[in-house]
Amino acid sequence: MSTREDLLAHLWSEVINLQLNPEGLAQVIAYSRQRPDDPFADSGPALERLLALGADPGDICLLMRNTAYEAVFSTLYAIGDPGVDGNDVFMLHEDLLSADPSGMEGRPGSASRLG
Repeated sequence: MSTREDLLAHLWSEVINLQLNPEGLAQVIAYSRQRPDDPFADSGPALERLLALGADPGDICLLMRNTAYEAVFSTLYAIGDPGVDGNDVFMLHEDLLSADPSGMEGRPGSASRLG
């Protein structure tokens, strides 16, 4: 991103508002079925249970959008204040899964270990 405004626009369009697409729910479910041991694969069955209970896909998308916003906001805040030593944020995304405190890299069952 060449400017601060470009980065913020990207985060809104490609991270936050991307969650408003109900077709994304079916993609999460399908991916979880194909790769049940991958990080966050337990999200697919959770979505299936919510939908089976009659949850509106649009409502689920609104909650996911809110969660995406909170994650982006918290990340930007943590990077900027108090900041990262020496601004060492290059390729930081590659280390995100390995930093999961459960030690399971976001795989199914990792959330229950955080209790």
